[in-house]
Amino acid sequence: MGTQGRTALAALAGAVVVTAGAVVFAGASAAVGPSPAPIVQAAQATCVTDGGGFCTVPHGLGKVPEAVVVSANTPNPYNGFMLNTVQGSFTATTFQVRAMFSQTTPKTYGQIWFSYAAYAAPAAPTTPATTPTSPPSTTMPPTTTPADTPTPFTTPSGGGS
Repeated sequence: MGTQGRTALAALAGAVVVTAGAVVFAGASAAVGPSPAPIVQAAQATCVTDGGGFCTVPHGLGKVPEAVVVSANTPNPYNGFMLNTVQGSFTATTFQVRAMFSQTTPKTYGQIWFSYAAYAAPAAPTTPATTPTSPPSTTMPPTTTPADTPTPFTTPSGGGS
């Protein structure tokens, strides 16, 4: 077998391996998340930090987030900072972020741009109210004995008027 034949055979074998791997991966990649799914809000935001590098961000979850993930997406000349959420700042309507140039130097009075995803626990499932029911009442008719059974009225025979 020549060089071209070996090259073609190697390419074919590689294609088979890649195809088999893709089929296995496709069958195993059906992602399943938590059930019930959390409430999620993802958005882009911008704000101007205060003297401590803090900024308050409104959200529309309607409840306190369990977690908020932020990612700075500030234009190049302004992006030399770290961005984090502020522990204990989550409320039903807002959360805070803090921009820092270093661990000890906040980005003060500067505009920042970022994306965020806020996650809240799903609403508790509602179950219909149930009222306890008692088993149906079974009333038995009174039992009768032959002595209790009335005899039909009979007319005495032999006498007449």
